[in-house]
Amino acid sequence: MSSLSMIRGSVRALAFVLLCLFSVRVTTSVKADGPRAVVSLRNDRRLDLYTIETGGKLNRESQTPVDSKPGASCFDHVGRHLYVGGGEPSSVSVFRVESTSLSPLQNVSVPASPSYLSVTPSGEFLIACYYSTGQVTVHRIVGEGRLSDQPVQTLQLDERTHGIAIDRSGEFVFVSHTRPNCISQFRMDTRTGQLTPNAPAKLQRDDDVGPRHVCFHPTADMVYGSNEKGRSVSAYGFDSDSGTLSLRQTINTTSGDVDGKSSTSHVEVHPSGDFVYVGNRGHGSIAVFAISHTTGELSLLQRKSTVTVPRSFSLSPGGRYAVVAGQRSNKLVCYAIRQDGKLVETDSVDTGKTPWWISFSPMHEQSNEPNTSVSQHRGLSLGQGTMSGEVTESSVLLQTRLTQGTTLNSHGDLLGYPGIACFEWSASEDFAAAVRSPLQSAVPERDHIVRSLLSGLMPDTKYYYRTLYGESSDQLSGGPVCSFQTLPGKDIDRPVEFIIGSCMNYVKFMHGRAGNASGPLTATKEDKRLGFPAFEAMKQLAPEFFVGTGDVVYYDNPFRVAKTVEELRRCWHEQFRFPRMIEFFRDVPAYWSKDDHDFRFNDSDPHSTKEPSASTGIHLFREQLPIASLEDSDPRTYRTIRVSRDVQIWLTEGRDYRSKNNAPDGPEKTMWGVEQRDWLKKTLAASDAKWKLLISPTPMVGPDDAYKKDNHANLDGFRHEADSFFEWVETNRMGNLFLVCGDRHWQYHSIHASGIHEFSCGALNDENSRMGVPPGADFGSDPDSLVRQPYTSATPGGGFLQVKVGDMMEVTFFDDRGMELHRVSFPDSE
Repeated sequence: MSSLSMIRGSVRALAFVLLCLFSVRVTTSVKADGPRAVVSLRNDRRLDLYTIETGGKLNRESQTPVDSKPGASCFDHVGRHLYVGGGEPSSVSVFRVESTSLSPLQNVSVPASPSYLSVTPSGEFLIACYYSTGQVTVHRIVGEGRLSDQPVQTLQLDERTHGIAIDRSGEFVFVSHTRPNCISQFRMDTRTGQLTPNAPAKLQRDDDVGPRHVCFHPTADMVYGSNEKGRSVSAYGFDSDSGTLSLRQTINTTSGDVDGKSSTSHVEVHPSGDFVYVGNRGHGSIAVFAISHTTGELSLLQRKSTVTVPRSFSLSPGGRYAVVAGQRSNKLVCYAIRQDGKLVETDSVDTGKTPWWISFSPMHEQSNEPNTSVSQHRGLSLGQGTMSGEVTESSVLLQTRLTQGTTLNSHGDLLGYPGIACFEWSASEDFAAAVRSPLQSAVPERDHIVRSLLSGLMPDTKYYYRTLYGESSDQLSGGPVCSFQTLPGKDIDRPVEFIIGSCMNYVKFMHGRAGNASGPLTATKEDKRLGFPAFEAMKQLAPEFFVGTGDVVYYDNPFRVAKTVEELRRCWHEQFRFPRMIEFFRDVPAYWSKDDHDFRFNDSDPHSTKEPSASTGIHLFREQLPIASLEDSDPRTYRTIRVSRDVQIWLTEGRDYRSKNNAPDGPEKTMWGVEQRDWLKKTLAASDAKWKLLISPTPMVGPDDAYKKDNHANLDGFRHEADSFFEWVETNRMGNLFLVCGDRHWQYHSIHASGIHEFSCGALNDENSRMGVPPGADFGSDPDSLVRQPYTSATPGGGFLQVKVGDMMEVTFFDDRGMELHRVSFPDSE
């Protein structure tokens, strides 16, 4: 062995030892995320934040003083904001949920101390009811969790309004009254938040039971309600068409030997839909009932003795625990929920004065128990899949990220995991004659991302690859088999098909109007679990590669404005863990460009001091996507790719080199920068490809909104550079040059006065779409109707473009579910 080889071997050995030591240190410092709950301590005027740790142990993480006496509370649907009703003074307080604490955001005055709070399924409205006044209010959630200062509606109902239940569609609302012994039934306008009485307006109980709280079954058309005076629980059928309830059953919650005053309190249905839990005050117990899978009716399983006055209790989101508050005993008791639904006490702690309400964060709980399937799911994983990028006829970049499990934690992040990884690839699906890349360390400094450049590949060849990963080199596991096909290159003549997409807005997709969604709300619960439907539709078309034209993630949105490296990385983690994205990029290599939202913020240039800085934005984009080797400290992100003999594409960089957006337009103002602009003209002039596609993150033709100054199409933007480029194209007789852009949230086919065609791929998801700007519009960038527009979206909707190139070029517009909307061919098929 040569001395150089010995040195290299020693260095590798030392690096491996250090990695193992580092891995142990980091792994032992990671705290498992258990379910989190907030307890309202009414007479202490305080909110306590608890987590449930291994074995069901309660751990108080923080104490937050409040101005009023806190009572009823609820989280929004993602656990980022907490709403707390208070008395003396009467208010609803809004808190942002931090990693281990609550930060106050807002106080809104309300008619009385709320007895119940509930956020509508859309996340757009907060409904509150008031026991002492018999009222109901509806507040709009106006952004970043805050409430409208005034309610959009105040209703005066019967006295003692105690509980609220909203059906899964958000179209029907029920308010229970312990007096006059009824449940009010409402229809809700999900756009305006207005409640109107249903027909009938009430479900009147004949027996004097006093309906207190009601709770929907998670999947069946059943509702279960506690009866305060009746010491009972009732099962109601729910007609999802009319939005009304019908009584099916009432069953006692206490035994017959109750001495003294006793009444029921809260009711909850287990997330599995198999059990119902009801609190018995005075009797000091939690009654557990099994739900019949055929009739929905209840049968008693257990009466579990607990604190004397269990006014409030709550089930953790995964259904593993129940926590009960003793209003007069000042205790908090945790129970594990067995598989048969029964409760087993795991911990009890003293609280402050008068624990009044418990609310669990809806973020899915993660188990910290050893040797369970959930715990293993939290171990070393490829939670963002494996992807390829920048494929050429002879090379490709492969990338993966080692993660702690595959699901978001209670803070909405998918944490990285230290380890080592490499890639194995072969031209055979059985990995015959496979080759491996060198082992790499997945370290925090690189967000636990591993990336390798493969070179020396054969053109127009399909390759199979997989990640080999583990905590050490002798514990490597193989990831799923993935594939890519190298490009034909300029010497091979065959048709090529690929897809172009843009503007994937996670927050609008997941949270609708609460996330400032501008288009139709079509994402289903299943979509929000699997990810953007467009990726399933695109997968069916089997493209050879994908081009992402910017706004891959959004750093700025109503739920948060990401500024730090940790916050920026989280935007990538939460989105790229979607199963549909993982499956798509598993076999489809990609080329990526960035735009304003995945650079810094809306319409951002590199010149302001606002965070995140331009250098941070540039670094994060290169870090998160396989664009260049990790060792390349300053890669050039504008580039051209010769796909085949007939087609060449150009990807421009529109953020890094631009002048200030608000600078006066003229010869000195540039979006590309002089070096990139010269490169673009030089490489275009040198190309002998039949079809030339300039794919830009932003439009050059439009039309766009008149007020904007951000792109080449804008009147006060970078129009001079665009006009000069169009003149150059015409002077140099640059035939068959086509433009494709992202950025605009509607699809269109426009033709510049010089004859150059531009296609906008639109936003990828419906919720991020809007209507476009037509030529000649007073509010647009083409007031003189110089642009011709053969096609534009008739209604708001997400979608993507498919491009087929060979002897002819064909561009097809699809919606985000894969329905063809429009097709155009060149040369003209007519």
